[in-house]
Amino acid sequence: MAQIAKLCDFRPALRRRIHEDVAEQLRDAILDGRFPAGSKLPPERELAIEFEVNRTSVRDAMKVLEGLNLVRVRHGGGATVQPIVDASLDLLPAMIFRRDQIDMKMVREMHEVVRPMLYEMARLALERATEAHAGRLRELSALMADETKDQETRAAAAHDLLVAISDMTGNRVWQMLARRVRALLASGPLRETRLRLRKDFRKLAAVVEECMKHRAARRTDEAVASLRRAIDFIGADFDASRR
Repeated sequence: MAQIAKLCDFRPALRRRIHEDVAEQLRDAILDGRFPAGSKLPPERELAIEFEVNRTSVRDAMKVLEGLNLVRVRHGGGATVQPIVDASLDLLPAMIFRRDQIDMKMVREMHEVVRPMLYEMARLALERATEAHAGRLRELSALMADETKDQETRAAAAHDLLVAISDMTGNRVWQMLARRVRALLASGPLRETRLRLRKDFRKLAAVVEECMKHRAARRTDEAVASLRRAIDFIGADFDASRR
Protein backbone atom coordinates (compact mmCIF):
# COMPACT_ATOMS: atom_id res chain seq x y z
CA MET A 1 0.00 0.00 0.00
CA ALA A 2 1.31 3.46 -0.83
CA GLN A 3 2.83 5.46 2.00
CA ILE A 4 1.71 9.02 2.71
CA ALA A 5 2.44 11.50 5.46
CA LYS A 6 0.23 10.94 8.51
CA LEU A 7 -2.89 13.12 8.33
CA CYS A 8 -3.76 12.76 12.00
CA ASP A 9 -3.27 10.27 14.84
CA PHE A 10 -5.85 7.90 13.41
CA ARG A 11 -5.62 4.16 14.02
CA PRO A 12 -6.69 1.41 11.60
CA ALA A 13 -10.46 0.99 11.63
CA LEU A 14 -12.01 -1.85 13.62
CA ARG A 15 -13.13 -4.60 11.28
CA ARG A 16 -16.39 -5.40 13.03
CA ARG A 17 -17.93 -2.06 12.01
CA ILE A 18 -15.50 -0.40 9.69
CA HIS A 19 -17.39 2.63 8.39
CA GLU A 20 -18.82 3.47 11.84
CA ASP A 21 -15.36 3.41 13.39
CA VAL A 22 -13.99 5.62 10.63
CA ALA A 23 -16.91 8.02 11.12
CA GLU A 24 -16.35 8.14 14.90
CA GLN A 25 -12.66 8.94 14.55
CA LEU A 26 -13.33 11.68 12.00
CA ARG A 27 -16.17 13.01 14.18
CA ASP A 28 -13.85 13.25 17.19
CA ALA A 29 -11.15 14.92 15.09
CA ILE A 30 -13.70 17.56 14.05
CA LEU A 31 -14.94 18.04 17.62
CA ASP A 32 -11.35 18.39 18.83
CA GLY A 33 -10.82 21.22 16.31
CA ARG A 34 -8.30 19.41 14.13
CA PHE A 35 -10.60 20.04 11.15
CA PRO A 36 -12.23 23.44 11.81
CA ALA A 37 -15.48 24.64 10.24
CA GLY A 38 -14.97 25.56 6.60
CA SER A 39 -11.99 23.28 6.11
CA LYS A 40 -11.93 20.26 3.82
CA LEU A 41 -11.46 16.72 4.99
CA PRO A 42 -8.69 14.82 3.20
CA PRO A 43 -9.72 13.12 -0.06
CA GLU A 44 -11.28 9.65 0.06
CA ARG A 45 -8.13 8.05 -1.33
CA GLU A 46 -5.92 9.45 1.43
CA LEU A 47 -8.41 8.58 4.17
CA ALA A 48 -8.70 5.02 2.84
CA ILE A 49 -4.92 4.64 3.08
CA GLU A 50 -4.82 6.26 6.52
CA PHE A 51 -7.52 4.00 7.97
CA GLU A 52 -6.42 0.94 5.99
CA VAL A 53 -9.89 0.45 4.51
CA ASN A 54 -11.44 0.61 1.06
CA ARG A 55 -12.97 3.78 -0.34
CA THR A 56 -16.51 2.40 0.00
CA SER A 57 -16.06 2.34 3.77
CA VAL A 58 -14.85 5.95 3.69
CA ARG A 59 -17.89 6.98 1.61
CA ASP A 60 -20.22 5.24 4.06
CA ALA A 61 -18.47 7.04 6.92
CA MET A 62 -19.06 10.35 5.16
CA LYS A 63 -22.76 9.53 4.96
CA VAL A 64 -22.78 9.12 8.74
CA LEU A 65 -21.10 12.51 9.18
CA GLU A 66 -23.54 14.06 6.71
CA GLY A 67 -26.41 12.63 8.75
CA LEU A 68 -25.02 14.47 11.77
CA ASN A 69 -24.67 17.60 9.61
CA LEU A 70 -20.98 17.69 10.50
CA VAL A 71 -19.88 17.79 6.87
CA ARG A 72 -21.33 18.75 3.51
CA VAL A 73 -20.27 16.49 0.68
CA ARG A 74 -20.33 17.71 -2.91
CA HIS A 75 -19.55 15.51 -5.86
CA GLY A 76 -16.07 16.37 -7.03
CA GLY A 77 -15.68 18.93 -4.25
CA GLY A 78 -14.94 16.70 -1.27
CA ALA A 79 -16.31 17.05 2.26
CA THR A 80 -16.45 20.46 3.92
CA VAL A 81 -16.67 20.67 7.71
CA GLN A 82 -19.77 22.51 8.98
CA PRO A 83 -20.08 24.64 12.16
CA ILE A 84 -20.75 22.50 15.24
CA VAL A 85 -23.77 24.64 16.16
CA ASP A 86 -25.48 23.48 12.96
CA ALA A 87 -25.01 19.80 13.82
CA SER A 88 -27.69 17.31 14.81
CA LEU A 89 -28.61 16.94 18.48
CA ASP A 90 -27.53 13.31 18.06
CA LEU A 91 -23.98 14.64 18.35
CA LEU A 92 -24.44 15.71 21.98
CA PRO A 93 -23.31 12.46 23.67
CA ALA A 94 -20.00 12.53 21.81
CA MET A 95 -19.59 16.21 22.64
CA ILE A 96 -20.02 15.40 26.34
CA PHE A 97 -17.81 12.31 26.54
CA ARG A 98 -15.12 11.20 24.10
CA ARG A 99 -11.58 9.88 24.26
CA ASP A 100 -12.35 8.78 27.83
CA GLN A 101 -12.78 12.41 28.93
CA ILE A 102 -15.82 14.39 30.09
CA ASP A 103 -16.16 17.87 28.57
CA MET A 104 -17.35 19.74 31.65
CA LYS A 105 -18.12 22.94 29.73
CA MET A 106 -20.46 20.99 27.46
CA VAL A 107 -22.02 19.27 30.46
CA ARG A 108 -22.80 22.63 32.07
CA GLU A 109 -24.25 23.99 28.83
CA MET A 110 -26.50 20.95 28.48
CA HIS A 111 -27.76 21.18 32.04
CA GLU A 112 -28.39 24.91 31.65
CA VAL A 113 -30.84 24.16 28.84
CA VAL A 114 -32.47 20.96 30.07
CA ARG A 115 -33.14 21.75 33.74
CA PRO A 116 -35.53 24.74 33.33
CA MET A 117 -37.60 22.86 30.76
CA LEU A 118 -37.93 19.80 32.95
CA TYR A 119 -38.82 21.98 35.95
CA GLU A 120 -41.81 23.34 34.06
CA MET A 121 -42.75 19.83 32.98
CA ALA A 122 -42.80 18.73 36.63
CA ARG A 123 -45.16 21.53 37.62
CA LEU A 124 -47.59 20.72 34.83
CA ALA A 125 -47.37 16.98 35.51
CA LEU A 126 -48.50 17.33 39.11
CA GLU A 127 -51.39 19.55 38.07
CA ARG A 128 -52.69 16.83 35.75
CA ALA A 129 -51.63 13.64 37.53
CA THR A 130 -54.09 10.80 38.11
CA GLU A 131 -53.87 8.00 40.67
CA ALA A 132 -52.67 5.69 37.89
CA HIS A 133 -49.81 8.11 37.22
CA ALA A 134 -48.94 8.22 40.92
CA GLY A 135 -48.88 4.42 40.97
CA ARG A 136 -46.40 4.38 38.12
CA LEU A 137 -44.09 6.76 39.99
CA ARG A 138 -44.23 4.52 43.07
CA GLU A 139 -43.44 1.48 40.94
CA LEU A 140 -40.36 3.16 39.51
CA SER A 141 -39.37 4.41 42.96
CA ALA A 142 -39.42 0.84 44.31
CA LEU A 143 -37.24 -0.33 41.43
CA MET A 144 -34.71 2.45 42.00
CA ALA A 145 -34.51 1.57 45.69
CA ASP A 146 -34.07 -2.16 45.06
CA GLU A 147 -30.43 -2.91 45.89
CA THR A 148 -30.71 -6.40 44.39
CA LYS A 149 -30.84 -4.75 40.95
CA ASP A 150 -27.70 -3.69 39.13
CA GLN A 151 -26.80 -0.02 38.78
CA GLU A 152 -27.85 0.33 35.14
CA THR A 153 -31.26 -1.27 35.77
CA ARG A 154 -31.86 1.29 38.50
CA ALA A 155 -30.55 4.07 36.25
CA ALA A 156 -32.97 2.95 33.52
CA ALA A 157 -35.82 3.25 36.05
CA ALA A 158 -34.68 6.81 36.81
CA HIS A 159 -34.73 7.65 33.12
CA ASP A 160 -38.17 6.06 32.80
CA LEU A 161 -39.23 8.38 35.60
CA LEU A 162 -38.71 11.33 33.26
CA VAL A 163 -40.94 9.67 30.68
CA ALA A 164 -43.58 8.89 33.31
CA ILE A 165 -43.59 12.55 34.42
CA SER A 166 -44.00 13.67 30.80
CA ASP A 167 -46.91 11.26 30.36
CA MET A 168 -48.58 12.86 33.37
CA THR A 169 -48.71 16.16 31.46
CA GLY A 170 -50.66 14.63 28.55
CA ASN A 171 -48.67 16.98 26.32
CA ARG A 172 -47.22 15.22 23.29
CA VAL A 173 -44.36 17.70 22.92
CA TRP A 174 -43.24 17.06 26.50
CA GLN A 175 -43.60 13.33 25.91
CA MET A 176 -41.42 13.46 22.80
CA LEU A 177 -38.82 15.63 24.55
CA ALA A 178 -38.65 13.35 27.60
CA ARG A 179 -38.14 10.30 25.42
CA ARG A 180 -35.36 12.06 23.56
CA VAL A 181 -33.67 12.98 26.84
CA ARG A 182 -34.04 9.36 28.03
CA ALA A 183 -32.29 8.13 24.88
CA LEU A 184 -29.51 10.66 25.43
CA LEU A 185 -29.05 9.58 29.06
CA ALA A 186 -28.89 5.93 27.97
CA SER A 187 -26.14 6.61 25.43
CA GLY A 188 -22.68 5.14 25.91
CA PRO A 189 -20.93 8.43 26.70
CA LEU A 190 -23.36 9.38 29.46
CA ARG A 191 -23.30 5.82 30.80
CA GLU A 192 -19.57 6.31 31.34
CA THR A 193 -20.23 9.66 33.01
CA ARG A 194 -22.81 8.05 35.30
CA LEU A 195 -20.46 5.24 36.32
CA ARG A 196 -17.96 7.83 37.49
CA LEU A 197 -20.59 9.62 39.58
CA ARG A 198 -21.47 6.45 41.57
CA LYS A 199 -25.03 7.67 42.09
CA ASP A 200 -27.12 6.29 44.96
CA PHE A 201 -30.58 5.75 43.47
CA ARG A 202 -32.07 5.16 46.92
CA LYS A 203 -31.87 8.92 47.41
CA LEU A 204 -33.89 9.50 44.26
CA ALA A 205 -36.47 6.93 45.37
CA ALA A 206 -36.82 8.72 48.72
CA VAL A 207 -37.42 12.05 46.97
CA VAL A 208 -40.13 10.52 44.77
CA GLU A 209 -41.84 9.02 47.83
CA GLU A 210 -41.66 12.41 49.53
CA CYS A 211 -43.33 13.95 46.47
CA MET A 212 -46.14 11.40 46.59
CA LYS A 213 -46.77 12.11 50.28
CA HIS A 214 -46.99 15.85 49.63
CA ARG A 215 -49.35 15.21 46.72
CA ALA A 216 -51.63 13.01 48.82
CA ALA A 217 -51.77 15.74 51.46
CA ARG A 218 -52.52 18.32 48.74
CA ARG A 219 -49.34 20.24 49.51
CA THR A 220 -48.86 21.19 45.88
CA ASP A 221 -45.88 23.53 46.23
CA GLU A 222 -43.97 21.00 48.32
CA ALA A 223 -44.81 18.20 45.86
CA VAL A 224 -43.52 20.27 42.93
CA ALA A 225 -40.33 21.12 44.84
CA SER A 226 -39.72 17.43 45.56
CA LEU A 227 -40.29 16.43 41.95
CA ARG A 228 -37.89 19.13 40.82
CA ARG A 229 -35.26 17.74 43.21
CA ALA A 230 -35.80 14.37 41.55
CA ILE A 231 -35.13 15.99 38.18
CA ASP A 232 -31.97 17.57 39.60
CA PHE A 233 -30.77 14.14 40.68
CA ILE A 234 -31.32 12.68 37.22
CA GLY A 235 -29.81 15.75 35.62
CA ALA A 236 -26.58 15.25 37.56
CA ASP A 237 -25.56 12.99 34.65
CA PHE A 238 -25.34 16.26 32.73
CA ASP A 239 -23.76 18.17 35.58
CA ALA A 240 -20.97 16.05 37.01
CA SER A 241 -19.17 19.22 38.05
CA ARG A 242 -21.61 19.67 40.92
CA ARG A 243 -20.25 16.54 42.59
